[in-house]
Order: sequence, then structure tokens, then C-alpha cells
Amino acid sequence: MNIGNKKINRKKIAIISYGNCANLGDRIGQSIILSMIPYDCYVDFLNLPPFWSDKYNNNHYDLVIIGTGHSIFHKTLNNNKFNKFLENQKKIIGVFGLQYHDLLDKKKFDNFTEKFTHIFVRNKKDLIFFKNKKIISHSGDILTSYFPLTNWTIDDKVVIHPDIQKNSQDGLQLVKKIQAHKIVESSRLHPLLAGLQSCDEFVFHEQKEMGNELKSNKFNNMLFDIFNKNFEAGIQYKVDRDLVLSYRKFVFNSLSLIEEKIKKSIQS
Repeated sequence: MNIGNKKINRKKIAIISYGNCANLGDRIGQSIILSMIPYDCYVDFLNLPPFWSDKYNNNHYDLVIIGTGHSIFHKTLNNNKFNKFLENQKKIIGVFGLQYHDLLDKKKFDNFTEKFTHIFVRNKKDLIFFKNKKIISHSGDILTSYFPLTNWTIDDKVVIHPDIQKNSQDGLQLVKKIQAHKIVESSRLHPLLAGLQSCDEFVFHEQKEMGNELKSNKFNNMLFDIFNKNFEAGIQYKVDRDLVLSYRKFVFNSLSLIEEKIKKSIQS
């Protein structure tokens, strides 16, 4: 861009996520990260493996942000061209959690994470999987900020089935429907997180989409962050609203730290 005879070089940022997927969390996380980007930066939205496109292999960015609060898993690590792309970037920040931990190749994961300047890790229980402790911070689930703290109005249960990911309804409208109910039973992570901001009781069912009865571990990891204890799937529990509020405070503080890290990375 030229103004008079002065050339202005705009910073280029890539936000690489699973925003192409229909899951509630995958959709809304992009908006949260985008709101942290300075107004005068160019932004490209790219997709993580296995949806990576080779047409981006030779792109170069001032900052790459991997994740928008969603999960990284073994299929994220299995694209050599994507890994080569990361090696050619100036700075990389991560904002993600982990799932299906038993399927993660430790060597591949270490090679993947060593490329990062800093990683904001979603859950406490994920921290042990990272080799370089100096570049990681526990952030909590940043999608908490999208879900208002409110009160239920319908004395009934809402049941969130796995196929809710096919629901293309506006994210906020979907959240309002979930939060209207006294009891939330969910087979998807972020609809449950939305419900915890309003409901009295909850039930969760672990995701087992990789076969062999392998659990994603996402639910218990999130619930441990909030309530400081482990839970069993399929059982109805009371919500401790004070602990939910404390967790919200922690996450909102983390959001400020993430935004600060993004802006400092761009400036430097």
C-alpha cells in the first residue's frame, strides 16, 4: 500500500484452525481470536490438517496463530508439508487443548510444539504433554467468554446429541436455547460449557469417535479445571456456580494475556 511516496507494509497474520468444521466451538473460536488482531493487519483463515491445502505451502506470515481454543489431535501432526510451512514462519502462537491423548505420537508432538513462540494450553491436565515448559501457559477454555453468565428459565432438560455439529443455526441462538434449560445433558464439549453458565445440573457423555472405546478426555479435563475434581460420564451432577464464576474470571484474565502476546509478537 502506498500513501504518497511512502510505502506501508501491513503485517500478515494467519489464523489456522478447524473453523471449517460445523462444531459450535470450532465456529465461534475464530471470532474470539480475530477480535484480538490489530485493525491494520491482513488476516488469512486457513485450515489445520487433515484439511490443510497445499496451495498455502509457500505462504509467509509475520505471525501464525494455531488454534482458536479447540483441540489438537494426532491427525493435526501427520502432514509433512504443513510442518514444513510452520518451519518457514517468523513467529507461531498456539491457543488450543488436546484430545485422544493416547493416539498422540510423542516425537511428532514435540517436533510440532518446538516451533512455537508460546502456547496457551486449554486444560491443566494437558500441560504434562508439553516438553518445553517455558513456552506454555494454562489459559482455560477461551470460548467461555462467548457464553453469557445467566439463569435458566425452563424447568426441564435439554439433550445435546453428537449430531448437533450438523446444526448450522446461528451460534448465539443455539447458546440461548441451551442456556434456557435447568438441566443440560451433552455429548459435545462446548454446548456443555455454555450450559454450565446457567444450568443447575449437568450430565456429559465422553466422545469416542476414534474407535476401540478410546475417550477424547476433553470433558473431564475441562470439568477438572472448573470444579477441581474428576467426574463420571452419564451421571447427573449439581453445578457449583461460585466455581463457575471463579473459572470465568481466570479465563477472562487469560484472554488479556493472549491479546497482549499477539500484539507484542506483531510489533517485534
